[in-house]
Amino acid sequence: MAASLVVFVLGGIGGFALRGEAPPTQTAGWLADIADYHAVYASQGRHLVEVGADESDHIETWLGNTIGASFNIPDMTAFGLSFEGGRLLVANGKPVAQLMYRDAEGTVVALCLQRSNSAGDGSPTFKEHTINGFDFVSWTADGADYVVIGPNGQPELNAMAMQASLEI
Repeated sequence: MAASLVVFVLGGIGGFALRGEAPPTQTAGWLADIADYHAVYASQGRHLVEVGADESDHIETWLGNTIGASFNIPDMTAFGLSFEGGRLLVANGKPVAQLMYRDAEGTVVALCLQRSNSAGDGSPTFKEHTINGFDFVSWTADGADYVVIGPNGQPELNAMAMQASLEI
């Protein structure tokens, strides 16, 4: 009986302390899923993408229709990245377009997007995250959630996200 009372009191104190805390958002879940996928696919050589860069128009149409958000493939050559192609993922139970880029040393950076539950008013707000050894810059705009992901310490990831947000 005394143990039950202690658990009840601790639960009440914990609930009171957390009363202003927001529940975890789906954004955190989708980024964790993206980190897991990136860890697998970034190490692939020949099978980095489902559809190669030579079919860019098809990638934009296929993935845009599948995720429910149209986009253009951003040119990231200013950052030493070449577009390799795209693939379809699922994160938080929703389809995700993953656009893969690689630099001359073989480092892979990806731009992922999925239809958003919010419209993303005005100029995008860029948020930085680190999950499972990968750095992310995420934002929401025009009815879609976006994230650029690279290895921890990837230089110019913020600039890449800003450039992508202008071209997507």
